[in-house]
Amino acid sequence: MNQIILGLISAVVLVGCQSVPTKQYENLPFTAAALLSKQWEQLERFPPLYPVEEALTGNEGCVTVEYIIAPNYEIKDIKVLTASSKHFAKQAKRNVAKWHWSALPQGLLQQAIKTATHYQFCLETGDGHCAIKNAFENSQCRGEDTIYVVGTRITHPR
Repeated sequence: MNQIILGLISAVVLVGCQSVPTKQYENLPFTAAALLSKQWEQLERFPPLYPVEEALTGNEGCVTVEYIIAPNYEIKDIKVLTASSKHFAKQAKRNVAKWHWSALPQGLLQQAIKTATHYQFCLETGDGHCAIKNAFENSQCRGEDTIYVVGTRITHPR
């Protein structure tokens, strides 16, 4: 019984530590669309998976994720600023951390930067509305640095 209680307390402490912003970056100024500059062109930024829960219900949406890139390319303080669903938010947060940061050459950053990436989730239905040209024209997701995520509607067999 004591081991279970100790385990629960440890889990709460660990989760709490992850949600506390890093003090050294508290006053870091925001740099809009930082990853669109030439110095980051080697970074492989792939889209996240479309959440199954949203594909089943036919939902599309947007997420804006803010994060800090430390000089050693460690990603810190990933925070969802806006999200149309918790499932989209979860995938966007995971995605930023999975980009191939370690493949970048050393020395690109002299100091940490705070930036944000927007995600637009679109379900292709065969009518072409998820074609990049159409999707960005009709999008409610706004931002210079936008990752476009296309999914396919999932239906249950009856």
